[in-house]
Amino acid sequence: DALLFRLAPYLAFAPVFVAFLALPFAPNFTFEPRLAVGVFWILAVLSIEVMGVILAGWGSNNKWSVYGSMREACQMVSYEIPLGISIIVAVMAAGTLNLVQLGHLQSAGLHTWLVFHNPFVFLAFITYFIASLASNKRAPFDLPESESELVAGFHTEYSGLRFSMFFFAEYAAMWVIGGIQVGLFLGGWNDPFGFVGHQYARLSAAYATDPNTVNALALLGINALGAAIFLTKIIMLVFVQMWIRW
Repeated sequence: DALLFRLAPYLAFAPVFVAFLALPFAPNFTFEPRLAVGVFWILAVLSIEVMGVILAGWGSNNKWSVYGSMREACQMVSYEIPLGISIIVAVMAAGTLNLVQLGHLQSAGLHTWLVFHNPFVFLAFITYFIASLASNKRAPFDLPESESELVAGFHTEYSGLRFSMFFFAEYAAMWVIGGIQVGLFLGGWNDPFGFVGHQYARLSAAYATDPNTVNALALLGINALGAAIFLTKIIMLVFVQMWIRW
């Protein structure tokens, strides 16, 4: 089916990058204030990606591809439940779906990070990470691709740019899923000592009182530091996902 075959990579590719809209890289480096249900938004758009995988398998008219896409459909039904429940645990502990508010709630230091809030949230953190491996089709949950028995699964018949789009989508999804985990459980853009949270509160108050260039640059600098911390935490989680595979 030529139409579905061509449409599938875009359906896998686009939702993942749309999900970046809600990631809170720093207090002011995000669209999140306009999006009060950021966690829900990300989960909603990421769930579209599975449609691209199913269409790729069906449109390829290849038995291995169909097997891979059906495995992805079954796997999604399986992992979405523990993934959603673990997110709900963190949301209930924090009392908000807004990822920026979640970051501010965890700004006082390591002891305020939700992963250390109580044992149930810590278990939810572990469950989320395991479910996120399945969400991203990473080993040991790489059943939709499984090179050992399905050649390459749903993208067996793809090559060139369309093939690369599936992998762009997969690795970008690893970042997005890692970003949710950092925002929900690991303090977001905050460092373990509460320095960024304290300085941001001080500088934002100073800027609100006197919005001069010095205060603006200082506020920009603390946001840049927060973004660097946020990205470092995501890189560590992505590294662990790759480490498990190797």
